[in-house]
Amino acid sequence: MLFRSNLAEFRSQLESCSCFAFLLAASIIYTNMKDIVLREFSAALQLSREKGIGAAAFRRLLDLFGMPSLALAHWHNTASQVENKSRQSRLKSATSAMMEVAVEKVASGEMMGWYYSQSGYPSQLSDLGEPPPVLFSSGDIRPAKFAAVVGTRKLSPEAISAAQEMVRQLVLEGYSIVSGGAEGADTVALQESLKLGAYTTAVFATGLDVIYPAVNAGLFDKIRRSGVLLSEMMPGARPQRSFFPARNRIIAALADVVAVVQAGESSGALITAAWASRLGRRILVLPPAQNNASAWAGNKRLIEAGAGVFQAGGKAFSVAEPVKNFFAAGDEFFAGF
Repeated sequence: MLFRSNLAEFRSQLESCSCFAFLLAASIIYTNMKDIVLREFSAALQLSREKGIGAAAFRRLLDLFGMPSLALAHWHNTASQVENKSRQSRLKSATSAMMEVAVEKVASGEMMGWYYSQSGYPSQLSDLGEPPPVLFSSGDIRPAKFAAVVGTRKLSPEAISAAQEMVRQLVLEGYSIVSGGAEGADTVALQESLKLGAYTTAVFATGLDVIYPAVNAGLFDKIRRSGVLLSEMMPGARPQRSFFPARNRIIAALADVVAVVQAGESSGALITAAWASRLGRRILVLPPAQNNASAWAGNKRLIEAGAGVFQAGGKAFSVAEPVKNFFAAGDEFFAGF
């Protein structure tokens, strides 16, 4: 009996040791994988900031080498193969200090870092031809069927209720909602999406640690907990005029359908619509109200160009239509993206 008792105890100890060894090995592998992922993201970030490397060249380098670290080490030898004709260098305001902070924030888990071709990077962005080389996220990034809801910062009362109805219908049809987080149409769309329990995404035109507008801090925190915040801008990046149209192209690319709530002639929502047109996305628009024609001038233009018209109580996606050759004021700045 004593022998059997000792044998059983020995087996138990052996199993415990085996379990410990397995957990230790798994922990080492996990740590090594995290280190590799962080190393590759750091290389991608540095490569994306190299002089002469825009979004198009970055994509070609990743397609050629597969890993950012290899691309960073050898891209000078293949310069003729990755000639860069992108205008994205206009967005390169990051300093080396900002890049160090970005890597630290990703390493600490404060935010996630993604690069083109990495598993988890939103595949829809490849449709841009020159997708953002790197992205930052806070929250749960996952594949989804998106509807973008955009519009002016100064919504009329009738547009607010119509926007809420539009979001409800899109969610009912199985869409997740993406918008830009500005006051007005973006805020109404994001709030309604959260209220309905839909997967919600806000795309920043600043670094993810720069809350803009500040009034939406609470809203962004709610989105972070149940959806995701996205940005191609470096942590610490303050709002600049050129960042907003760049942000709008990401919103359009993520979406299957772009819904314009209310837009004046110079509304940034029309740049989102112009990108939707370029990418072959369907466009849906609210019918203009009879009063204050200038506040609905963008809606009128889109309808004349062939966009679908949303009616309360009606379908959304099936009404939306692709619109060819739609251009917005200021859109030519990003013709090279």
